[in-house]
Amino acid sequence: MVAITVILAAVIAAFVFGLGGQQSAAPTASIVAANNPDTTSIDLKIQHKGGDTLKGGDWKLSIVPVGKSPNFVISQTGNNLAVGAQIITSNVTTNGSWVVTTNPQGVNVTNTNVYIGGALGNGGDVTLPGNDLVSGQKYDIKLVHVPSNAMLLDTVVEVR
Repeated sequence: MVAITVILAAVIAAFVFGLGGQQSAAPTASIVAANNPDTTSIDLKIQHKGGDTLKGGDWKLSIVPVGKSPNFVISQTGNNLAVGAQIITSNVTTNGSWVVTTNPQGVNVTNTNVYIGGALGNGGDVTLPGNDLVSGQKYDIKLVHVPSNAMLLDTVVEVR
């Protein structure tokens, strides 16, 4: 009887005093993804149409061919995704495990671009094969708010 009372008191205390941990509230944001009608190249446009600003470093993005597991890359600190901002990219995020440093390597996500860098040399970046979007291919695009783990975008887009 005493054990049941102690357990019940612990559960009540966790809820009343917030000892059970808290998750951040999810922001309200309208994010859309589609082919970029402003260009003739193979690319996607991800646009923030309305709602809360997503703080740089607090959101992550995955762009992978349909059927592949998501590969999220966290946005850069300071690159807030606000209403009207758009990410235009011709790259997937499949090299997201590479470390992004001041010497860009791997995938770098900002509020305007998904940048695929290579080892700097000869005055420019080395092209990394296999990162470009392919015409006619369908891509699974996901955008997640990290503190709340809320999915703000989960859609499939066929690249023209």
